[in-house]
Amino acid sequence: MKAFKVLAGLALVAGSFAAQAASTVLDTGILRMGVADNGGLGALGVGLSGPTGDAITPGCLCEGWGAAASGVSGYVYGLGGTGVSSALTTTTVASGAGLSAQSVVMLSNGLQVTHKYSYAAGGSLFKVEVVLTNTTAGSLSDVRYARTLDWDVTPGYYDLNYTTVYGGTPTGPGGKVLHTSTNPFAVPNPMVFRSQEANVNVVNTGGDKGGYFVFGFGALAAGESTTFDTFIGASRTVAGLKAALGSVGVEAYSYTTGNSIVDGEYTPAYGYGFAGLGLPPSLGVPEPGSLALLGIAAIGAGLIGRRRRA
Repeated sequence: MKAFKVLAGLALVAGSFAAQAASTVLDTGILRMGVADNGGLGALGVGLSGPTGDAITPGCLCEGWGAAASGVSGYVYGLGGTGVSSALTTTTVASGAGLSAQSVVMLSNGLQVTHKYSYAAGGSLFKVEVVLTNTTAGSLSDVRYARTLDWDVTPGYYDLNYTTVYGGTPTGPGGKVLHTSTNPFAVPNPMVFRSQEANVNVVNTGGDKGGYFVFGFGALAAGESTTFDTFIGASRTVAGLKAALGSVGVEAYSYTTGNSIVDGEYTPAYGYGFAGLGLPPSLGVPEPGSLALLGIAAIGAGLIGRRRRA
């Protein structure tokens, strides 16, 4: 009987670490993010929930990604997909510092797009490693990836939100960043650029806006892959979000704030940034005080987690 109980217990433990195939809600202890099979956000009613609640689901679900090759695009927008042949998300660990999940999407243009999710910056960010793979027997030219995101940040959502976009250089897009805009309200077709505040860096531009980025990776030979990183998160302050993004070396980024003002800055801040685009880090090394705040937030989240388990 004892042996049976031990084996049953081991089976339960093993089961808790087994990968589960389904839409999922990931939890760093500070942030929660709902991920659908196709890598879209907003699954199970959760977009990205941070210091003042969810900043994706309150308005339209104008969020998604797209990938193009040889002039043919496939994309996910508002949880729906176009040019998607198959999609599957598997979650190994859904919460804490060891969280691990991935979405694998096969597009009809021959690209496999994998998003790998993990914990970053003390739980103030989710890291999303993006892998684009040519699954065809020939070369694919002009491989691109697009990301669009409309933030609806409380307080102030949506007309009293303020958006900042940095394209990677002081004058706008550079490196593998082909295009930026503050218009998130269209399907993320990487072959299509947008006219609103196009290819310029903007700071605290007001209204119902967001970020749209298009990246270019050139040609991929048969079986070849290219990789870059996305980081998405939130903070009660712009300084806190910038410190988190700076700690992971982002090169281009966008964030949207509410309309509260603390120490001369609009708050809170929700945003995302990118690394691996052939550019230097854009936010430098965070000041020690900012890093300390990240550490305190992580410790606080850990204490909350321990209390819940108790």
